[in-house]
Amino acid sequence: MKHAPLQLRPYQRKNADEILACLERGVRGVLYVLPTAGGKTVVVVGGVIRTVVDHGWPTVFLVHRRELLQQSLRQLAAVGIDAAIVDPDHDPDPTALVHVCSIDTLKARKGRLAAWLRTIRLVVVDEAHHTVAPGWQALLEAMPNAQRLGVTATPFRGDGKPLGDLFETVVRGPSVAELTAAGFLCPAEVWAPYSPDLSGVKISRGDFVAADLDRAMNNDKVTRLAMNAYAARMPTEPAIIFCTSVAHAQRVAEMFTAGQWKARSVDGNMDVAERDRAIADLAAGEIQVLTSCMIISEGTDIPVVAGAIFLRPTKSAQLYMQQAGRVLRINPSKKRACIIDLADNVKLHGMPEADRTWSLKSGLIQSSASTVRCPKCHRRVFPTQRCPTPRCGYVFVDRQPVVVRRIELLSDRDMHSFSVPELEAMAETDKDLQRIGRVKGCQPAWFFHARKRVAARQAKQYGLRRYA
Repeated sequence: MKHAPLQLRPYQRKNADEILACLERGVRGVLYVLPTAGGKTVVVVGGVIRTVVDHGWPTVFLVHRRELLQQSLRQLAAVGIDAAIVDPDHDPDPTALVHVCSIDTLKARKGRLAAWLRTIRLVVVDEAHHTVAPGWQALLEAMPNAQRLGVTATPFRGDGKPLGDLFETVVRGPSVAELTAAGFLCPAEVWAPYSPDLSGVKISRGDFVAADLDRAMNNDKVTRLAMNAYAARMPTEPAIIFCTSVAHAQRVAEMFTAGQWKARSVDGNMDVAERDRAIADLAAGEIQVLTSCMIISEGTDIPVVAGAIFLRPTKSAQLYMQQAGRVLRINPSKKRACIIDLADNVKLHGMPEADRTWSLKSGLIQSSASTVRCPKCHRRVFPTQRCPTPRCGYVFVDRQPVVVRRIELLSDRDMHSFSVPELEAMAETDKDLQRIGRVKGCQPAWFFHARKRVAARQAKQYGLRRYA
């Protein structure tokens, strides 16, 4: 089998060597973690699979979505590996050492293909955070002679289930921040012009209930805010919009089209060729906006995409990181990625480049979610003293034990960007509270109770009562 030349970046070569060393030691399960757009497939295909194939190892590459089958075949072919496919229309090819397999197909056929599965020496699991889902354990156990290599950008799940039952060793690549600093990922700017009211949205299995979420987000007011933000921040650049439902994605595409942009929606119910054509049209510049419900969160590689608009709030850090990663790929056509967050996802989960602590046994332990939003330009950033946006320069007042009238820094228009509790947290004087009440239309009784709460906060914060 002839090998096409492949240049790995230094960290990719290092990670590939670390994975191969684990396999050589007989480690049963290795989890490789590298951010979206960091080049996981290059490491696995060009650095690992090509090496084990040279040693005659029968290898299975598992993918969980149909569109990833052909994508993986192309990636293997690019480095000189002639792989076969196992899907609803194809059984294993006895002449091939490498097979790209649909997970659902193997689950359904593992009994009939038992003899072949026992010959596999290495099973590579793409998007390995799915492996604790039902049916995975039995499928992997059907390959008793295979070592496992899991690959993921997000080694944690929304339901909190850890990955330690299937993987025993971790090979960690550079972080998002490290790859960005080295020029391998695009720096991201986050804008948050709207904070949704999710008070009526229930939570089930670690995330918001879809039907409740759709009622909260699928409305023309929110979509118009998204259109205004897109026009202001990236009016002609290719963008993906993450929506709550198929109907939501279709409605958002309709409104963007009516707004004179070329927009299209994709979903899991449409014809596969039509869906692929829409994604290809976005990559080619034929359309500017692609709306989606859970189709483009994982595995889709469109380097030209410069923007993401979040219209789908989620409590899942894994889903958030996968969606944010869609816009971080470097491309000569873009200098920065733009995230417009109308779902408060960045507020909840932190900036894409924030540090996150996790383990195989415990899953996600801590997410660095600390951010501040500029009330003037609505940019969300790490805590800082001054907004970094050119021509903005808003000064964030540091919380020091002195009286600082932060309300005075806000115009009446700026105050409408904050909730009453947020403004109350800034208040230091009766004058501040009176202004909040006037601008936000609070009832007179609110002033009396807010005054007591502010006095109690000051007593606790400063050790004395600033006013009573």
